[in-house]
Amino acid sequence: MDLLKENIDMQELPRKLNKKEQSITPLVMAWFSKNYPYDVAVEVKIKGNKEKKHQTAALLQVAKGMFAHKLKDHGTINPFDFIVLKTAHAFTVTCDGHVCTVVNKKDNSSFIIKV
Repeated sequence: MDLLKENIDMQELPRKLNKKEQSITPLVMAWFSKNYPYDVAVEVKIKGNKEKKHQTAALLQVAKGMFAHKLKDHGTINPFDFIVLKTAHAFTVTCDGHVCTVVNKKDNSSFIIKV
């Protein structure tokens, strides 16, 4: 069985800047880097914004134990060519100011963090 073929095709999306998410995402990433001991895949949202279908699909693949993604070469410097997540935890993080609700995609459990 070719595990890479089971993964969703991550299509190129139009570039739409979300300055609120851009400003809070590094704070959420720093919190996970410092406080969470496992590998994670995280989608950060500002309260009121919805998770897109492709984001949900990718996070559910992570939660089920297998996600592989090839990073596209667009003439910029990438840290590496691809990632494979086999035992990572998948979360959607919704922030209202600096208080964020973290929802585990595997079992819908949640907790609150302050960033």
